[in-house]
Amino acid sequence: MSANYAKQVAAEKALNLLRDRIAEAEKIGVGTGSTVARIVELIMDDPELARAMKTGRVYASSLATLLMLRRYGVEAYSYTPRGGLDVYFDGADEVAAEDGECMLVKGRGAAMVREKILAYNSRYTVIVVDESKVSSSLGERGKPVPVEVLEYALEALLDELNVLGVRAEVRSSCGCRDGPALTDNFGIVVDTWPWGVVGLRQYEALLDRLPGVVGHGLFIGYADTVVVGRGDGGVTVYRCRRTRRNPAL
Repeated sequence: MSANYAKQVAAEKALNLLRDRIAEAEKIGVGTGSTVARIVELIMDDPELARAMKTGRVYASSLATLLMLRRYGVEAYSYTPRGGLDVYFDGADEVAAEDGECMLVKGRGAAMVREKILAYNSRYTVIVVDESKVSSSLGERGKPVPVEVLEYALEALLDELNVLGVRAEVRSSCGCRDGPALTDNFGIVVDTWPWGVVGLRQYEALLDRLPGVVGHGLFIGYADTVVVGRGDGGVTVYRCRRTRRNPAL
């Protein structure tokens, strides 16, 4: 009950921060997950914001989000537009703020690659979480870093991570199908635990250069603001030092 309430509080605060941007935006990006779904619900309950969503151009980070938006009558798209987004909002699996830079782990919903593309191509990115997702440093909650991998490179990637001492497991038993979890890009999801084995930025750099890796769930420097809802009804807002953004925006 407390976690659900914290999520509700975070969604309401985020909507207050986003209200003017959504009302004025020509292009809006929408992430994936239960917190995002709650924000969308609040938007659609507000006549002015619902009109903005239905008359603007809205870009979804996953098929699940696209179908949700269309159920509300929003004509959403599943690509990243030229010229970027005016605003993008999303959730996260884990959040830590270090020296003003917000670090995230994302990808429990297997949409991390498209989410990262939208975040990178947004002028303003907001991440919304409840307090259970906040850590003093990434990894202390033991959550994996998801990696999207082409089938052609899968076993070679597993071998390389094993040599490094990084635990890596193909995500499976998702409940809806047999076999490995696939992204909307048809990549295979591999959950990895680099914590205590490889430094965070070293691991990010490794994944970014490994052939066959489509993308991963480490988001360092992609957020402008992180909104955290607490079970006591309070809210903490982190203003982040944004270091990753398309320079063409």
